[in-house]
Amino acid sequence: MLNNKVSKAVRLAIAFGATSTAVFSASSVVAAEESAESFEKIQVTGSRIKRADMEGANPVQLITRDDLVASGISNVGDILQEIPSVAGAGTNTAINNGGAGAIRVSLRGLGAERTLVLLNGRRVVASGAGANASVDLSTIPTAIIKRVEVLKDGASAIYGSDAIGGVVNIITRDDFEGFEANAMYDASTHGGDGETKSYDFTVGFSGDKGNVVVNAYYAEQGAQMSGDRDWSKFKYNLSPSTGETTKGGSSAIPWGFYNGINGDNEDLCQAFTHGAANGPGQSDPTQFTNPTGYDCFNGAKDLYNYAPANFHLTPSKRYGIFAQANYEFSDELRFFTEMNFNRRTSDIKLAPLPLGPLAFFNWTDASYSKDNYYNQNFGPKNANGESVDIADWRRRVVETGGRDTSYRVETVRAVFGFEGDINDTWGYEVSYIFGRNDGAINRAGGVNFEKVSEAVGPSFMEGGEVLCGTPGNVIEGCVSLNTFGIPGSDTEISQEMLDFISFEAHDLGYNEQQIITASIFGDAFELPAGTVGVAFGAEHREEKGADLPDALIALGITSGNPREKTLGSYSVDEVYMETNVPLLSGAPFAEVLELDLAVRYSDYDTFGDTTNHKVGIRWSPMDGLMFRGTSSTAFRAPSTSDLFEGAASSNPEVSDPCASNPTQFCLDNGVPTGGFTPIGDQLSSTLGGNTELQPEEADITTIGLVYSPEFVEGLSFTIDYWDIELTNAITQVGEQLILDKCASEGTYCDKITRYTSGPLLGNSSNIDNRTVNVGGIDSSGIDFNVRYATDTSFGALTLNLDSTRYDTYDITQADGSVTENAGWFLRANGDGNFPEWKTNVDIRLAKDDWSAGYAVRYIGESEEPFGDPADGEPASRMIDSQVIHDVRFSYFFDNFTTTIGVDNVFDEDPPYAVTGFNDNTDPRTYNSTGRHVYLSLGLAF
Repeated sequence: MLNNKVSKAVRLAIAFGATSTAVFSASSVVAAEESAESFEKIQVTGSRIKRADMEGANPVQLITRDDLVASGISNVGDILQEIPSVAGAGTNTAINNGGAGAIRVSLRGLGAERTLVLLNGRRVVASGAGANASVDLSTIPTAIIKRVEVLKDGASAIYGSDAIGGVVNIITRDDFEGFEANAMYDASTHGGDGETKSYDFTVGFSGDKGNVVVNAYYAEQGAQMSGDRDWSKFKYNLSPSTGETTKGGSSAIPWGFYNGINGDNEDLCQAFTHGAANGPGQSDPTQFTNPTGYDCFNGAKDLYNYAPANFHLTPSKRYGIFAQANYEFSDELRFFTEMNFNRRTSDIKLAPLPLGPLAFFNWTDASYSKDNYYNQNFGPKNANGESVDIADWRRRVVETGGRDTSYRVETVRAVFGFEGDINDTWGYEVSYIFGRNDGAINRAGGVNFEKVSEAVGPSFMEGGEVLCGTPGNVIEGCVSLNTFGIPGSDTEISQEMLDFISFEAHDLGYNEQQIITASIFGDAFELPAGTVGVAFGAEHREEKGADLPDALIALGITSGNPREKTLGSYSVDEVYMETNVPLLSGAPFAEVLELDLAVRYSDYDTFGDTTNHKVGIRWSPMDGLMFRGTSSTAFRAPSTSDLFEGAASSNPEVSDPCASNPTQFCLDNGVPTGGFTPIGDQLSSTLGGNTELQPEEADITTIGLVYSPEFVEGLSFTIDYWDIELTNAITQVGEQLILDKCASEGTYCDKITRYTSGPLLGNSSNIDNRTVNVGGIDSSGIDFNVRYATDTSFGALTLNLDSTRYDTYDITQADGSVTENAGWFLRANGDGNFPEWKTNVDIRLAKDDWSAGYAVRYIGESEEPFGDPADGEPASRMIDSQVIHDVRFSYFFDNFTTTIGVDNVFDEDPPYAVTGFNDNTDPRTYNSTGRHVYLSLGLAF
């Protein structure tokens, strides 16, 4: 009977691959790799107990190697982001503003920091620019992956911190023999942008005592510009009253914005500019309605369109080497090792700097002096024809070509360990893991505001040269700045001027991890229903992290977001125990009834200790039907950045309710009686760590049913319900909540610093939003899977449907209020996108020498906050759903394999989102790169 069950499981799992989540998901692929006669005991994600029947109480989803090859995707992180159980705000290479070229996965939408990533069941060092809290999945080469197991359940009792949303366990090809080489080319049908090329080869050697596998790889991804798609070539604004979109832009314009020229005289023009000739939201600064003089600034026509100058898909290069080996000295002593090196270089490009020292950077000491030579001769004049000091001036510095950031991130990891048999039923394993990630970041296109202050200060002409300062008090080395000219002409900002004020930042950072583990596992004793399996062990882990900004960035005198250095470490000692207890076997209405128990004690040198447990049950009343469930506690310890992050500036998109209708609380906070004109929709705030943080805590429940009816061979259904209650969240209060509560209740007003004089009187100059333990998240939903496999006259047909529905995603705010986020986009604190439904359908047909596949990915509608009901506007709007169709065909001949595929066959654009900060949409959720065609070639022998 066992042979029949495993055989059926093998057929189903090999057929369905990536979306296999049913009872046979984990054991089937594993069993297929074992001898049909031996059924060697091994582990599957979610348990450290080795056993032959690997199906436990945990829902585990598989992505097989065939799925990786067929997808045409050269990065495992991109594949994981497409599964329905991933939501929220993970990052990928389509995130330009706020991205860094990394790929991170957010299971259950709880964030990448609450998704534990393992490599062969062992932790991986966090990676990125430095002091990171999660793993960049692009550091793991796709070519070395045998399968990916996604545990969609809490697992802190098994693995420790971070496993709240779930676990991604990447299993490598440790038993590969022979030689394999692959090459892949991918490009969009929009002129070939976003071009991707990847190459890899793998060599494996085996002998009587062990084996060695070595892989080397290179992957390169090209850029896609925002200006190359109609939906992203402008910043589009949507009117709540009319429902019409208009082209938007920035008041930091290449033709200059000069505010407050006529003082308090409201009958006269307050802000002056050269008028743009070609309409609203344009980017061509070479034509003007009034090139020799000034017009009143008109937001309907004079805004600058910054969108085309941005990357949408960020370019990158990745290369590295991965090696693993094992050697058997005897049954009692076997050595194993893993070593890998990865280097990623990637680039970010933002529109040229919006040089507005006061409005955008809160730099109050950079007023354009009325005694500045260029202001006197070329600047706007007041009603009396006089030059004036201009506190609020703005100039888009298009002469620089943009703000370019380059990342070089290197990751090394080494594992050394021994394992062996103590006797026929007991074994052991000891290991040491070292991981190190180093980042170097260069940021160009910014300015040093101390030099800007000098350059816009008093200056004068002497001997045909403009000198900074005053006669008799010249500022040596200073170059006076002229922002009043026309870009693209001989009056533009000169290179000499740029060289004086420009600043290039050089940041460094790292993450380091060391782990020593020891475990013993085996059969404890026999019960009437079977053997009680046990695993217990101990672990010591040390984590270090640092983010070391450029010295001038740390001083806060540049256009880069000021931040202080982050530097710190912590250590943890843990012991754990797990057991599997068979209660009934072969009994009436209980073919299988077993209990899983686990407990883990963790002692941190930062906050103290915590104990977490897990209880799981698996009940199969008859063949083909299984019920499963788990109840567990989980936690996330504060990361190095949570604890030690230096004070950093941010510029979130928020609105201040005190601006138009100041309450008494607003007045007490320094707002003038008549309110104020908002400085813009992005305000400055301060973020930072907190060494007093406590761990997040979670209670997690899963209940599932798996049914494989015997009367329909090859058919199976799976449905799993999950409920996660997270408390003591490590987060921020949130800038918008601080502003709202100050205006309505007078709370959090002490976190807001306002301008007390000048043209920005009443505006917020800073909001204190440092990390605290506050609020929580309640998340629940259903995973549903249907699989069917059969042999037809055309070949082996497989059908798989995998779907997730979010019932709730409730965020408890700092004030105790609850925001319902399921079905919403960016409703609270930028937590991301939570469509109620996400569904993948995969159909495959295969014969001996070919296979074909058709996949559909559906992302349901979601709401987003929109207008103000108090003004008669709708409170929300619907973001449209997106349906993506992919096709692929593979042909096998001799030792060669070729695959051709088309992703996004119908070239579906991403849906429009008013609050979509990156190109009017959410590239973390939707396909935003358009139709792509790819070709891959493989050789193996």
